[in-house]
Amino acid sequence: MNIVAPAGNYEKLEAAIKAGANEVFFGLRGFGARRNNQNLAINEVLDAIDYAHSRGIMTSMTLNTILKDTEINSMYNNVKRVYEHGIDAVIVQDLGFIKFIKENFPGLRVQGSTQMTVANHVEAKKLEELGLDRVVLARELSFEEIKSIREKTNVELEIFVSGSLCISYSGNCYISSFIGGRSGNRGLCAYSCRKKFTDENGKSAYFLSPNDQLLQEKEINLLKEIGVDALKVEGRKKSSEYVFETVSYYDNILKGTPRPTESYKLFNRGYSKGYFYLDNKLMNQKYSSNFGYFLGVRLGSSNNFKIDDELILGDGVQFVDENFEKISGEYVNKIIFNGKKVQKARKNDTISIGKLPKGTKYIYKNYSKEINDKIIHNIKVSKRFSAIDAEFVAEKGKKLKLTFEIKNLKNEKITVTKESDFVLDEIAKKMISKEQIAEKIAELGDTSFELANVKIIYDGNSFIPFSELKNLKRLCTQELSKELLASYKRVAPEKREYEFLQEKVVKKTIFSALVSNKEQEKVCRELGIAKIYKKQFDVAKEKNLDKIEINTNLASNLYQVVMGEKNGLKGQSLDWNLNVFNNFTVEVFSRFPNLETVFLSPELSYRQLKVIKTDKIKKGLVIYGHLKGMYIEHKIFSEKYKELEGEFYDKYKIVKNDLDNIELYLNKPMNLIPKLDEILELGLDELRLDFIFETEEEIKKIIESLTTKSGKYTPYAFEQGVL
Repeated sequence: MNIVAPAGNYEKLEAAIKAGANEVFFGLRGFGARRNNQNLAINEVLDAIDYAHSRGIMTSMTLNTILKDTEINSMYNNVKRVYEHGIDAVIVQDLGFIKFIKENFPGLRVQGSTQMTVANHVEAKKLEELGLDRVVLARELSFEEIKSIREKTNVELEIFVSGSLCISYSGNCYISSFIGGRSGNRGLCAYSCRKKFTDENGKSAYFLSPNDQLLQEKEINLLKEIGVDALKVEGRKKSSEYVFETVSYYDNILKGTPRPTESYKLFNRGYSKGYFYLDNKLMNQKYSSNFGYFLGVRLGSSNNFKIDDELILGDGVQFVDENFEKISGEYVNKIIFNGKKVQKARKNDTISIGKLPKGTKYIYKNYSKEINDKIIHNIKVSKRFSAIDAEFVAEKGKKLKLTFEIKNLKNEKITVTKESDFVLDEIAKKMISKEQIAEKIAELGDTSFELANVKIIYDGNSFIPFSELKNLKRLCTQELSKELLASYKRVAPEKREYEFLQEKVVKKTIFSALVSNKEQEKVCRELGIAKIYKKQFDVAKEKNLDKIEINTNLASNLYQVVMGEKNGLKGQSLDWNLNVFNNFTVEVFSRFPNLETVFLSPELSYRQLKVIKTDKIKKGLVIYGHLKGMYIEHKIFSEKYKELEGEFYDKYKIVKNDLDNIELYLNKPMNLIPKLDEILELGLDELRLDFIFETEEEIKKIIESLTTKSGKYTPYAFEQGVL
């Protein structure tokens, strides 16, 4: 089982590898699902590939966003550079981009990001058919569901085991996009879920902010037993110290030397086991930022508090009021215990560190000097090597000969042999043992190699100048390193050219409706809307497959698409939440014989919609509706309906569906009907009205406005698109 570690920059890459990672993933500056992270420049990416490969570590580049046509085409040159330099894999969300990668970069491993919301074995198997080598499963799966998927698939499976959790299914969150134009699907999420909200009863809390995830020894061993291929550590935005500690913690577990974790002492906004167990406590509604971990409670109105952990000079603390609002923080420069200044206080000591700020109720420790100093030292002194085999020949009358051999990650052997100019013709005055020779060969200095096995052919009599052996080692390691890196290099074929054509015969656009109940359907039919869709579930979770409608005219997840194909359905439409954002993805879905229409992403602007051209499948667009901003697995609320208001007057309607999943909608519906004339010029086949909360009277007004093209224009992303 591999540990897949984050490398937000080059320093974190080194920390991850030194800590025991088997694979590292990093972003190219300007691309991927953490575009607002530091990430690596292209030259740093090339250096990172070499650094990792020198130590036998696989490399993956994150390109896991939905992309415009122009971005896919321009991506060729960047991918070409890393492909030719030897990158092992790319992590991808966009199905169209997967098609592009497979057609332009043969042999490059493609891994499906958790942004693809793969939540069942049917989807995993289909994605393998479409060219994926590995699938990173949705974070919302329980162990039993992961086990079921593992038993029913052959594709590699990767599981997130630590780090930040999104409250919405990744790839199905649009709040940041719809209210601020910063799309999580495009790597620029504004983390709206981490803000404080107020509900309709006046209660304020971080309703949508989950604890971070931290699976431990028991859970990791369970995943190992069922044959999960890789454990993913989240943290490209976290510190090098956090990365090193977390990776080494999991490395210890997999090596059978488990120890207590200290990750929570380096970054902490509360921890849970995520969705691994069905009854796990997921949310932390008190605070959403890195608070550190609990240290103590103020004793009355005094400046004293009893500490729940050790405290030393140089530690960082923050002071929090009774409502868990931060007051201030400081580095500890004095500790008073029993009336005396001390360097260090122990757990359960009652101490003072000076006058506490007004309003202080709780004290949290958000920086541990001792732990950080220890980890910084460990990173500095730790090394990671690739194992090599050696053969040394020393016989009288012959030249010294040294051979080094290594296998790369493709299981190819690289062999280097060097001979000295020195011929053995002297008898040694002092006997040299093979063990002594082996020790000398094992002294590989400041290289990325370590000796695993050595074969020594020695007559036992000849004089061996160790200076000559040292020189042979230097020549062998230099050439082996060069040949090892060269073994990953490859040449990309010429870029394929793509042409997407609009159907020449423009058919009359039809209007359709999505409804939530029979009353809405009735009024739509009475007013002449013949094509009706019933609201589906966005995610087909492994445990709920028997509850997912497969004989439906609207596929809202890949499972319904695959089953529609299997069952020979005709005339299905693909819902917009599958993020059809470019012509390449349209092309992929056009190959499904059961699909007649694809609804394009509402994150596309009018200008971008004009670029989508196809004569192979019909195109649809939602022009009215409360669009779903989040699809949430966790049962945050017990009520069937709630309302929330954010700190910036953003308002939401929340409903619980029949699977007990929570759906969050913007309070104001998108309405493009006043721009209907412009929309009709796009040559779309179908325009859809989505009715979630609307009454019969409201539906009548909306349908009538199709004639008058009136109403309040609310564009969402239609005007500007998303970043």
